[in-house]
Amino acid sequence: MKKPVAIISACAICCIGIIGIIALNTPKKAEVYISDIIPEKSEEELILDSDLIVTGSVAKILPSKWSNEDLSRGENIQNILQTDIVVNVDNILSGDCGNTVTVRIDKGEDEKTVVHSDGYPDFEKNERVLLFLARDDSDVATDEDYYVLTGMKQGKYVLAENSDAKSTQVGATYQNRDNAAEISNLEIPDLQEKIIAVENANQNYRSEKEARQEEVKENNKQYFTDLE
Repeated sequence: MKKPVAIISACAICCIGIIGIIALNTPKKAEVYISDIIPEKSEEELILDSDLIVTGSVAKILPSKWSNEDLSRGENIQNILQTDIVVNVDNILSGDCGNTVTVRIDKGEDEKTVVHSDGYPDFEKNERVLLFLARDDSDVATDEDYYVLTGMKQGKYVLAENSDAKSTQVGATYQNRDNAAEISNLEIPDLQEKIIAVENANQNYRSEKEARQEEVKENNKQYFTDLE
């Protein structure tokens, strides 16, 4: 009668051994650390350099993907691990968008690699945020409908703990948790007034900026064509 007990015990030991071998053989992910130099933006620059300013909550953090995997877009395009964050929009302070907006950051994790970057903030699901966003004009930009953070980590604020979590306007205070940011606190009523004042005082700024960006794109195209 004792033999079945012995057999079960042996099986249990055998199973534990197999699990241990699997755990030991699990490959470790490569970790990449990126250090960025970020020019500080004034409050006026943060507003004027943004195509969209919204408050909302993080709905989804999508799987990370490479910008130019296997160099499918050519050798002149960087291959960066990027992550898209989908945000449910509560309030549009400047610009125009739908009920959701996608924000792309240059960091993330896939099955083989973890990319850390001190230039971009982390996001958490259900986190309530104030975002300064711009269209991507970098060399890795695609025609997908997404935005990037204006001034990188300077473009993300989170709802302060002592603020009313349900409020998107009156009484809502947002904080930038990065100590290097020039503007660490923003209150929605004050910010709305500042946005209107800054945009009214600089009505030609965005059109001139778009013209400059288009000129840079054309120059880059010509430059890379000459290299070929």
